[in-house]
Amino acid sequence: MRMRGWLLLALMAATGCFTSVTLGANGTVDLVVAATTDVHGYIEGWNYLTGRPDTLRGLARIATIVDSMRRATGTLPILVDAGDMLQGTPLTYAAARIDTMVRHPVIAAMNAMGYDAAAIGNHEFDYGLATLDRAMRQANFPLLAANVYGPNGQRRFAAWTVEIRRGVKVGIVGATTPGAMVLDRDQLAGRLQVRDLVPDVRSAVRDARNAGAAVVIAVVHSGLNEPSTYDTVGTGVASENVAARLAREVPGIDVIVYGHTHKEMADTVIAGTLLMQPKNWATSLAVAQLRLERHNGRWAVTYKRGHLIQAVHHREDSQVLAVAAEGHRVAVRYAATVIGNTPVAWRADSGRVVATPLIDFVLDVERRASGAQLASTAVFSLDASLAPGPITIAGIAALYPYDNTLRAVRISGAQLREYLEHSARYFRADANRIEPDPSIPGYNYDVVGGVDYEIDVARPIGERVTRLEYQGKPVAATDTFTMAVSNFRQAGGGGFSMLHDAPVVYDQKQDIRELLIEEVRKRGILRPEQFAGTRWRVVNTRNGERNKELRGSQGAKVPNGESGEGRNRRGA
Repeated sequence: MRMRGWLLLALMAATGCFTSVTLGANGTVDLVVAATTDVHGYIEGWNYLTGRPDTLRGLARIATIVDSMRRATGTLPILVDAGDMLQGTPLTYAAARIDTMVRHPVIAAMNAMGYDAAAIGNHEFDYGLATLDRAMRQANFPLLAANVYGPNGQRRFAAWTVEIRRGVKVGIVGATTPGAMVLDRDQLAGRLQVRDLVPDVRSAVRDARNAGAAVVIAVVHSGLNEPSTYDTVGTGVASENVAARLAREVPGIDVIVYGHTHKEMADTVIAGTLLMQPKNWATSLAVAQLRLERHNGRWAVTYKRGHLIQAVHHREDSQVLAVAAEGHRVAVRYAATVIGNTPVAWRADSGRVVATPLIDFVLDVERRASGAQLASTAVFSLDASLAPGPITIAGIAALYPYDNTLRAVRISGAQLREYLEHSARYFRADANRIEPDPSIPGYNYDVVGGVDYEIDVARPIGERVTRLEYQGKPVAATDTFTMAVSNFRQAGGGGFSMLHDAPVVYDQKQDIRELLIEEVRKRGILRPEQFAGTRWRVVNTRNGERNKELRGSQGAKVPNGESGEGRNRRGA
């Protein structure tokens, strides 16, 4: 039997995690910190891509948990978010591009829930600074980013704020990943500079302490300590995942709430600092209990503990649903818009091991729009498909869920081979089957159209491309090609650093997903034979397996957990 959020907190109270409050010269105070991160527009329990209910997540369910906490503890928890809230679903796309609406649905939901502060995530920049500024004006809470500066060298956003609970001043410091300079270079170049967040968090913590904060919470859109998804040396951009480094190097932080990587951590302590990461898409709520004791006029944290409460099985809060209802209606209508038809079924379930018409469709549109010889794309979801009958925007959004724009670059044959070798790391080196390496997300595995190639996963990483031909001739290192890529890839995202300095030969700022939608509209009827695929495949010569369906380590088809785990990332 799953434990409801209010039952968990009641149990905490019964076992002493929450006790009666004694105030005075030598008293105690119990405080609660509740946190979300990487919400990405998940408010209502509805999947806009499938048109079906989603019972696992959403801010409306998180709101019910927070209300239960308020009743169980008798006080308002400090409620924070670690960024990436304004992008990620047809709801947020509609709010930014289709209908500006009276109020942004995500901000309206967070206002209704009583958030105290939120860090700015890299995806907050995706729709431009004007969209972010509009959302900030509507928010009843500050959006924080201590390490973001304008052209004048002044901080563009607030670095910290102070809330008071039970007479105790609580400082909240916010910062975001420097990776935004890579991930959102188009939006930020010449407008903003995002610096290494450690020095700026250090100074903001010091300022909050000097303002009387007895407790400091750092809310950062940064992973724990994972490798950056871009080349930090070639780009000159600081590492994007430094929460552990913050704990070790910055004194005065009691709790770090971190995000960006779409992982989950209930409770860990580094150098005396509690760190926690709730699951993305409002799937769980991270909760920290803090006990403070007062000695000689000063408060000190003497106990801290983190927990995770899952959103699943909690009812949705009616007030949150009500304030987001306008945006939800617009998003449902937008996602369900019919743009064409197809007489047959299309599937992407084999799209990472062999050329398939559905992925060839993406590559073909990219090549023709840019005029490039080659094109690349990630296979974002193995569950992407088109059923016979009407094609909706939701179907195309499931195939290409990210708000990437199209570019084309000039590369050499050597760079092309390096590109494919980097992509081929996706497959395990020690498997007897064609299996993915679970440490590499699917959105960081690309396929290339316009060349014929073969990847043998039985060979060592870096030596897996056994055949690479263009128009029937082997590709030489000195050959040159133009290749259509996403703006994320062109900037080196996903570790594809070989493209970072490749000359850009096409950049019209066109959304790739919108190009796909317009192609369906133009054709009216979409047929697989319209997209003659390039001949490429993945093989495993260790046991003779060739072109088998990509399967996980337990023999089950790889789920599309990566299809939106693109996190923190645009994908490819």
